[in-house]
Amino acid sequence: MGLLMGGALLLAASIGAWYRQRLTWAVGLLMAAALLLRLLMASLDPFLHDWDERFHAVVASNMLLHPLAPMLHADLLPYDYKAWCCNHIWLHKQPLFMWQMALSMKLLGVNEVAMRLPSALLGSLVLYPVYRLGRLLLDADTGYVAALLAACAFYQLEQTSGVIGMDHNDVAFAAYVTASIWAYYEYRASARPWRWLVLVGVFAGAAVLCKWLVGLVVYAGWGVAILQAAPRRWAEYGRLAASVAVAVAVALPWQLYAAWRFPLESAYERAYNTRHFLEPLEGHDYPWYYHFGMLPTHYGLLLTLMALGLGLVWRRGQLGRLVPMLAMVALVYAFFTVAATRMYSYTYVVSALLLLLAAVPLADVLRGLRAAGGRRGAGGVALVVALVLAADARPWTIVRYHFAESIGVVSGAPLERAVRLANASLYRHLDAEVPPGYLIFNAQGSDELQAQFYSSHPVYGWWPAEADLNRLLAQGWRVAYFPAHHDQAPPDYLTHSPGAIPLWGRPQ
Repeated sequence: MGLLMGGALLLAASIGAWYRQRLTWAVGLLMAAALLLRLLMASLDPFLHDWDERFHAVVASNMLLHPLAPMLHADLLPYDYKAWCCNHIWLHKQPLFMWQMALSMKLLGVNEVAMRLPSALLGSLVLYPVYRLGRLLLDADTGYVAALLAACAFYQLEQTSGVIGMDHNDVAFAAYVTASIWAYYEYRASARPWRWLVLVGVFAGAAVLCKWLVGLVVYAGWGVAILQAAPRRWAEYGRLAASVAVAVAVALPWQLYAAWRFPLESAYERAYNTRHFLEPLEGHDYPWYYHFGMLPTHYGLLLTLMALGLGLVWRRGQLGRLVPMLAMVALVYAFFTVAATRMYSYTYVVSALLLLLAAVPLADVLRGLRAAGGRRGAGGVALVVALVLAADARPWTIVRYHFAESIGVVSGAPLERAVRLANASLYRHLDAEVPPGYLIFNAQGSDELQAQFYSSHPVYGWWPAEADLNRLLAQGWRVAYFPAHHDQAPPDYLTHSPGAIPLWGRPQ
């Protein structure tokens, strides 16, 4: 409650500073408010969510000891290196966002809030680039309103909580892509462009190190701007190439290292990335218009403001300066529409650019109310902002996810919040019950990853074959096991093995 109240007070103070035309204070207070709101979201659920947070969390926690070897499970039992759900070396995602999570947990301990903290920080820091984008392209008020919408964007808040699949991966990806686009427009406006040219490459390379090649989308906008220029500045192609070289210098070393150190896994994941474009994978076979159908989920009623904003920009003759930005949006939607595998957050990477459009008519209304002055003007500003943010925040969905009895679906059966809390509490006590040198078997389904996150022991959701168990015992390992649950009864050769410890807690 303290984080919510603090965030609300800082948000009100930020709007008040904007009303008095103190933009530096307004943006600073807005970033502070956004951080408190994101810390609130990061602390709502004291357990790991199924998709995909627990995978990211376990790999990041293993990076504390082995930062250059992303590991999911220990290399103790046979595994299929092609199965990203269950393998040893985990190259299914690029590593930068997990390195960030690992650093946070190194400083603050292995827990959910520390693991989610980088998303909270990036979601707050990116507001300055959003503000500057609006200011450079249109005006300072539009930039501030765009940052205000981004600060309270429902979908990103839910990503920060981990409840939406790809979670912290997509938060970091969108932040670095947005930062690269901001740096590009600063480059265009700067008297010292080379500094910004380098930053474009650094941020674009970081985006690639979070997700993949869509992180280079800024260069598509840059190319459109070159084609748009009259007369065309041929030297600009050289500058674009220099910036791309910086991005390559940032992103390529990890690709080369992974290919050398983990050749099988790296080659398979590169091919798997290509298959995302050519065939629908993992059941994500949706109609071609899927990403357009996701727009209401991403933006709610702000879609209406986006349409109005585009119309106003065109009417005012400002569309030309926004063409590179709109080209980036169009390219992202076109690429993921053509791609055969379609997932819910793919296009959210350009959310800041669409929110900038939504800010155009809203900034006009708020400017008019500010110009009216007095209590009526201030009250009108407060009312309009409250209505717009409520339209996007959809608080009933946050309640459903985080406070209602049923918060998700696993294998077709409703999973109650109380069950997740109980299981997480059980797994936090594993180290107190199980001595070092033990492996833990028969955890509840994919909860093995959550158990592994909270304990220092390798944890498995099943049990080994008898021959594999004998090999582990000969190596000095001992076993602990959860009791039978959901028709999973461990065999006698495991329960009667030397030093076996039955765990009395029963995962639900």
